Amino acid sequence: MTTAPMDPLQDKALHRAFQKAYGLGLVLCVCWPLVLQLLLGPVIKPGQNAPAGVIQQLGYTFTGLTFLAAAFVTWRSLKVRGRFKDLPAERRPRVLFREVLLYAALFELSCLYGILYWALVGGEANRYARSFIVLTSLMFFFFVPRYAAWREAVEDSGTAQA
Repeated sequence: MTTAPMDPLQDKALHRAFQKAYGLGLVLCVCWPLVLQLLLGPVIKPGQNAPAGVIQQLGYTFTGLTFLAAAFVTWRSLKVRGRFKDLPAERRPRVLFREVLLYAALFELSCLYGILYWALVGGEANRYARSFIVLTSLMFFFFVPRYAAWREAVEDSGTAQA
């Protein structure tokens, strides 16, 4: 037994919320990292520390935190979408908007790690610092559920068990 398709007005409201949130996420996770890449060096001065010892461990910690953010977003998006159809229709757009922006903000932390690593180590770890910044965009594109996934969560196109 499949559920009925979503009401067109609800679909429109949900799609509009997704477009706004995804657009803000693109600014935060794609446009801003591009600007940061240009600012490294001329505006954001590189550090002079060697990438060893405590600073190297800090880099490993940043890497772990970056991947932890991706794992958390994956877990949370599955959990929220699993319960999405149970929400009242008027709350769904707000929840979708909040979730997409939360995911973008968590991925933006990778940019912060890149800037901090650049400020500590600088040119000697140029590619590592820039990689943290690039990861922000990649994670946003790979881990933020698209509109079709949110809509599918509402429609629950699977069959019900008797």
